[in-house]
Amino acid sequence: MNGISTSNYPFVKTDYGTFLDASKDIKKVPKDTVNVDSFVSVKSTYTSTELGEVARSYLEGDRTGQTNPMDDCINRFLDGTISEQELQSEYESLLKDRLFGSMENTSGPLTDMQKEIATDFYNTFRQKILSAAVERNNAEGEQYITGDMNVQRNWSYYNSDYYYASEAAISAITAGAENVAQEHGSTFEVPDYLAQGRTNLYNFNTALSGDPFVVSDYHYIIDPDVAPPENFKWFYEKGGDAYNTTIKFSSFTVEDQDGNKTVTDYTTDEFDPKDPLKAQTWVSYTDEDGVEHRLSTDLVFNNSKEDLSQLSDLLSFSSKDTKQASLLNNFLSNLQVYPKRYFERFPISPRSMDFKI
Repeated sequence: MNGISTSNYPFVKTDYGTFLDASKDIKKVPKDTVNVDSFVSVKSTYTSTELGEVARSYLEGDRTGQTNPMDDCINRFLDGTISEQELQSEYESLLKDRLFGSMENTSGPLTDMQKEIATDFYNTFRQKILSAAVERNNAEGEQYITGDMNVQRNWSYYNSDYYYASEAAISAITAGAENVAQEHGSTFEVPDYLAQGRTNLYNFNTALSGDPFVVSDYHYIIDPDVAPPENFKWFYEKGGDAYNTTIKFSSFTVEDQDGNKTVTDYTTDEFDPKDPLKAQTWVSYTDEDGVEHRLSTDLVFNNSKEDLSQLSDLLSFSSKDTKQASLLNNFLSNLQVYPKRYFERFPISPRSMDFKI
């Protein structure tokens, strides 16, 4: 029985994926004329390009009118309706059914092509996990913004719940990828994303972005490998007037006939969402008893290099209030705040690293 030449057939998209359309050659024959004992396996003649196209169609969710199954199970996991083990099982099922089900080799060692498809599948799934966690984090943080966000302002929000949820999800799919590989007599290795410059695939800390106008202006986290305390939240926002129409007097001086001067200072340290030199930040930690510990402060910038501050220099938890004070303060030293476009005006210091692409 000759193999099918894929060059003679177009691709057809269905609810179950993208396949070669060979329907024009299908012929119906009487059942009693078929000798199934004479059947032999057919070697697949898919080229790597064609297999990649089939996989890519699925990975990118090209299924008209239907929710991508990756997105569906990721959202259910983040919603808390399925467990880590259930997510792993769904990952394995999707990987087998969608990428290996239509291929000849389903039990022996994986070919190089199959390994590449499995890695692409893993990369896409991992990116979707981190993107979903970041999207939920930022959507939650937007409720704390004072006034309207505009091109002069920058902000950031961090909820450690999303860090740990994404880590658990990544752990589940990694275990799933390893299991499928082992079942096929192969191994699976997680790519070195930082070496590849693919920081959006590394972890929640490197995938984060908080500034909707300048995505690359994200330097709030110094070391992305430092895990946050559990039940921790942080919010920061800087003020600014989108149209530069606000003029404020910083002081008013009156000099009498004798040369005596009276100076009235109108500057304040309180946050003003329309003042580009003002900012505010707060941190929150909920302990094991459900008690929230919250710290906040307002900032005043002066358009100098000193506008960059580690959060630990501005806020500090007390050991009298919480047993986790040391852990919390250590993580505060891994966060920094600054006015918008600060790193365009001043060189990036050794302690500041931009992991966003």
